[in-house]
Amino acid sequence: MPRLLLLLLLVAASVLCDVAASGAVVRTRQGALRGTSRAASEGRRFLAFYRIPYARPPVGPLRFRSPQPPETWTHIRDATTPGPVCTQYASLMKGPLLTGAEDCLYLNVFTPELKPAEPLPVMFWIHGGGWIDGSGIGYGPDFLLNHDVVLVTINYRLGPLGFLSTEDAATPGNFGLKDQTAALRWVRENIAAFGGDPASVTIFGESAGGASVHYHMLSPLSRGLFHRAISQSGVSLNAWAVPRPGGLQKAQKVAALVGCPTEPSAALVDCLRSVDDYKIVNTTTQFTEWFFSPLLPFRPAVEGEGEESFLPRHTLELKPHTAVPWLTGVTSDEGLIFAAACVDNKQLLEDLKHDGERLFPLSLSYDGIPNADFVTKKIKDFYFPDGDISVKKLSDLYSDAFFTWSADEAIRKYKDTAPVYYYLLSYKGKYRMSKAFGGGDLDLGVCHADDIFYLFSNNSYLPTSGNMPKNDYEVVKTMTKLWTDFAKTGNPTPDNKPVHWPRVISDEELEYVDIGEKLQVKRGLFQERVNFWKSLPLREATRSSQPREDL
Repeated sequence: MPRLLLLLLLVAASVLCDVAASGAVVRTRQGALRGTSRAASEGRRFLAFYRIPYARPPVGPLRFRSPQPPETWTHIRDATTPGPVCTQYASLMKGPLLTGAEDCLYLNVFTPELKPAEPLPVMFWIHGGGWIDGSGIGYGPDFLLNHDVVLVTINYRLGPLGFLSTEDAATPGNFGLKDQTAALRWVRENIAAFGGDPASVTIFGESAGGASVHYHMLSPLSRGLFHRAISQSGVSLNAWAVPRPGGLQKAQKVAALVGCPTEPSAALVDCLRSVDDYKIVNTTTQFTEWFFSPLLPFRPAVEGEGEESFLPRHTLELKPHTAVPWLTGVTSDEGLIFAAACVDNKQLLEDLKHDGERLFPLSLSYDGIPNADFVTKKIKDFYFPDGDISVKKLSDLYSDAFFTWSADEAIRKYKDTAPVYYYLLSYKGKYRMSKAFGGGDLDLGVCHADDIFYLFSNNSYLPTSGNMPKNDYEVVKTMTKLWTDFAKTGNPTPDNKPVHWPRVISDEELEYVDIGEKLQVKRGLFQERVNFWKSLPLREATRSSQPREDL
């Protein structure tokens, strides 16, 4: 009988602890929040706080302006349920293509303990999606919260609402990136209340999120707001991420499509502030000429010097403002994000075969340069010497053009500034993003964004709720330990286990770790293909995006 009574008391105590945890209240500088209790994938309890405002809603007169500090509140704010995603044209999502709300500048905080003995390292996640779609709530914390870190995920403005630029003071652009900086400022001011260490913040992201991370390493607005950085499958030098000229023309096209004046810029922007957000975002479809091309009409823009300028000069001309350790890498078949569609749509391959002189420059983002025909011929000779354009060869082409070459270049520019750790993800698991991109169930390779499956317990495209094979979950444990150890120490393998991951020091073939069935240290990732892209006359053409003098 006493044993039964003791058991009942223990159960009651456990329930009371859970109730207390689920009602946990944290006081931020803006006001108090009530969170909820959750369990990580290995049973550890943690606290979740959702829909925390880090800036004022960017609506009405605040549309196309830098984010403003959040308002305060006096009541205890309910932070137990996720908030809305930012307005977006979600081309890769199931369901309605137009979704979200303009009042969306919220972040989420997940913490194992509010008052740890020592403040915990903070990991600040920036989602990908081409600066077009995605959200902070599409990435589950249940894997990373097995470790002693505080995780922050954020929303930021997307598409034309986040990146439209008239290339002058009317709307210089980069509002989505400035939102990210505003969220980092919020973390610096408030994360200690959640058990996090504001002096140990690691920013990490994938695809456009990875490129955003690299941009923060270069932007003067982000100086001092983070201490380590992880760029997964994205750097600011990628062909799809670098600024391109023509921002004003794109803004004028949006204006014309929704019935606003196209000039002067001030009148254009004032009119757009009164147009329905869905109507503006829906114009995104009018910029596509073939398949997914041209890529990302709304992207980071060169603003020129100024107090609120995120990007004062072209990314190729900026130097890092702080020496922070950097972990970066790619998957083995990044290009499947585009090439996989050719499995179901063979017409795309036919188009490239018969109209390559137009479509290769357009789809690879070198259209408009003086020697585009020369570059196209070199590409065809290198990747398709026999004239056969297969899905595999096309995947290699887009992998190199959009990811690997620029990663190699960015690492070489930075490796003497601070430690850089380079990786390749070659592990093939059950879940494959190539399925979402049109490849079906075929084993095409390790696609762009496949790394997300091993860091987050779900993603917006292919939820992985509870059905992960044992081998895949071993990769989850490996990658989350590497990533969180890096967040804690600036070194992904501080104890040299399971391997010693060397920092990049070579000027010849870069050192990297291949994350496959096991970890292996290698050198010279796709070196012949990378050297081919280095030989092409592309970078000088890229530099031609300059701010207008009247900015």
